[in-house]
Amino acid sequence: MKLFDRDVTVERQRIGWWLFVLTLAAVVGYVLYSFVGMVVLGVAAYYGTRPLSRRLEEVVGSNRVAAAVTLLGILVPVLLLVVYAGVQFVHSVELFVGTAEAQRYRQVLTQWLGVGALADVQFQQLAQQLQRPGGALGQYRDVVRSALQLGTNVVTALTGGLLLVGLSLTLAYYLLRFDDRLAAVFERVVGDEGSAAHAYATAVDRDLQSVFFGNLAFIVIMSVVAAVVYYGAALVSPPSLSVPMPLVLAVLTGVSSIIPVVVGKVVYVPLVLYLAAQALRADAAVLWFPAALLAVSVVVLDLLPQAFVQPYVSGQRLTMGLLLFAYLLGPMLFGWYGFFLLPLVTVLVVQAVRLVLAELVRGEPLTPWVSAPLEVGSDPAIARGGGEQSRDDQSGAGSGAGAAASRASKRRDVE
Repeated sequence: MKLFDRDVTVERQRIGWWLFVLTLAAVVGYVLYSFVGMVVLGVAAYYGTRPLSRRLEEVVGSNRVAAAVTLLGILVPVLLLVVYAGVQFVHSVELFVGTAEAQRYRQVLTQWLGVGALADVQFQQLAQQLQRPGGALGQYRDVVRSALQLGTNVVTALTGGLLLVGLSLTLAYYLLRFDDRLAAVFERVVGDEGSAAHAYATAVDRDLQSVFFGNLAFIVIMSVVAAVVYYGAALVSPPSLSVPMPLVLAVLTGVSSIIPVVVGKVVYVPLVLYLAAQALRADAAVLWFPAALLAVSVVVLDLLPQAFVQPYVSGQRLTMGLLLFAYLLGPMLFGWYGFFLLPLVTVLVVQAVRLVLAELVRGEPLTPWVSAPLEVGSDPAIARGGGEQSRDDQSGAGSGAGAAASRASKRRDVE
């Protein structure tokens, strides 16, 4: 009887702990849902910078320093680019104010407000304003209020964006520092090497690194290529035409280039249209320049990258069709963070189909072997050092989680 009572007590304790753990999981899930944009951006930054951080860690001998230097190498250029874009925008406004057309507007306003001779229409307008000072002040008050509201919205958006980037990079920093320890905990709690859970986590980990690190590499490559194109265009452009902010355009082209099919069209097509409008307003004889820039951009920023560069660096283990739908439908479904969230979900779904779906449907025991004949996604049977193993040896294969405990202990000794 005492043994039975003790079993009942133990079972009640387990049920209580399960309820407590599930409650904590629900709270954590709610927090992640509330800040899903920051989380997915941080995860993307982690996978995009992890190979660089690991390589730097081998040089400096400290993962803390390697993670900090790697992420600062991303944050600082972003901040400098924002400052550069702001300075260029202010400079463009100053140039507009200094144009002859703007000078004429200012001259008219000065004459209208001056004490010199005024035309009859101007006298009538001035008399109407003086007869209804409240209406005039109301108009100016609305203008000032609108300007202040616009400025407040811009400052709020800029501050929120910088805070989001800062928190995301902070999350990426801690993931870079403690990912081995987290992997060791996962291996101890969920499944060790040879289990289906370990194989699934290994394959997902490889695919996410392939996608996000490939995206970062492709952004850097295309930004450099686009900078060469735009700065070269600025050097050879006719005097009546000017290419605005080549560096900003180059970075935007690099970022947009990771979207298959879309690539840099969203940047160089508006630029060509802008230059064509400038040519029509100044001298139609220089229309050859926008046409030449369009031809060069289509070849250098569109066709060649899609054919030769993107297949090798961006998502090597996933088909371009899957990435195309993920990148295009993600922002439509979830907003801006869907650009990172839907590729992540796509990787999770692909590996679930490849590794566990067939066994679940047939009611068979779960194994770490690929059961679905899908030629997409990483194979967890590929050892960390290289080639594929046979089916009989696959249970011993592993990636990041497999050596997590030893690497974590080494890092603790270093730190």
